[in-house]
Amino acid sequence: MLSIGITSNLKKYFKGYIDFIDHYWLDFFEKNRIKFYLIPNKKNLSKFFLKKINFLILTGGNDVIGNEKTSKIRNKIESHLIDICVKKKIPILGICRGAQLLNQKFGGRVKKVKNQMRTRHNIYFIKNSLIKKKFLNVNSFHNYGIKKNGLAKKFEILAFDKSKNIEMFISKNNKIIGTMWHPEREKNKKLLIYFINFLSKS
Repeated sequence: MLSIGITSNLKKYFKGYIDFIDHYWLDFFEKNRIKFYLIPNKKNLSKFFLKKINFLILTGGNDVIGNEKTSKIRNKIESHLIDICVKKKIPILGICRGAQLLNQKFGGRVKKVKNQMRTRHNIYFIKNSLIKKKFLNVNSFHNYGIKKNGLAKKFEILAFDKSKNIEMFISKNNKIIGTMWHPEREKNKKLLIYFINFLSKS
């Protein structure tokens, strides 16, 4: 049975922090009757939830690069989650920030990009991609992106935009997928379901 762990966004609140998640995810899990666990940004608690999951989603939110303490906390926690999931061969789907962190984690580079925040654009799939389409119009909500020469060697390009920024990649063992757009925010969630099913069966 599929049991998804999903990382949470992090916000400073008075003297502490708040973990939170986009309602698009909650609606998706409820509609598709998927069991999930919200993984908080606390190392001891994240270890507890890792025992209960067989799939990990790294969500968007805080920029992966920057001096904000929230970003640094998330990077540390999520990097630890990646290590354990790779060791246990647990599939990982990285969305936006999650894709950027995966690329950095395995030796790739992330750079500032222009005109990618709160917009829509076409992305183009490479031939023989697991997506059998030439292009797709998707949302875009990121300040940082991945250039072709910045992709970690562990990954292969699946899609790019007109500026040659990488929009989707996959690991060579088919256990990790990263997308720079948010499939959970699209009206049609078929691609998100497809990604989860593909990774779960690989």
